[in-house]
Amino acid sequence: MKNAGIAVRVLMLVVGLAALATIGRFAAARASLAVTSLDAGTLPAIASIPLPAPAPPPPAPAEPPASPVLTVAPPSSARATADDPVYVNYASVEQLRRLPGVGPKRAEAIVALRARMGRFQRVEDLLRVKGIGRATVKKWRTLLRLDAPRAEAQVDAGLP
Repeated sequence: MKNAGIAVRVLMLVVGLAALATIGRFAAARASLAVTSLDAGTLPAIASIPLPAPAPPPPAPAEPPASPVLTVAPPSSARATADDPVYVNYASVEQLRRLPGVGPKRAEAIVALRARMGRFQRVEDLLRVKGIGRATVKKWRTLLRLDAPRAEAQVDAGLP
């Protein structure tokens, strides 16, 4: 008796799945017919639902402004110090390598993040770079500046 109940349930499941498959095939055929006739410029008789006009393509994303690379002082090959910091919004890959623990890949990652963001607003923005954590930012805090002092940046940029 129990087996008969299970067999009936399995049979109902199979019939239901077959019905869903048939409905899916019918819907797919109808959709392909509608698309084909829309491509030909006519509406088919079975497509009674009006289709919305195609949306205009989205505007191209604006590229973030490129961060100018200003050289505040002649790049030093020595390690960065509090008196000779790295200006992270203008530093090149070579200048970023003056920071302890920064090799070519991490310096390139910092430059790439700066290009995506436009510029760093806070030193903590560097936490977005893989491999840079809070301890690293704390260690670098005295060695980094976001922007060059106003007078030096104007002279290097050729501004009055």
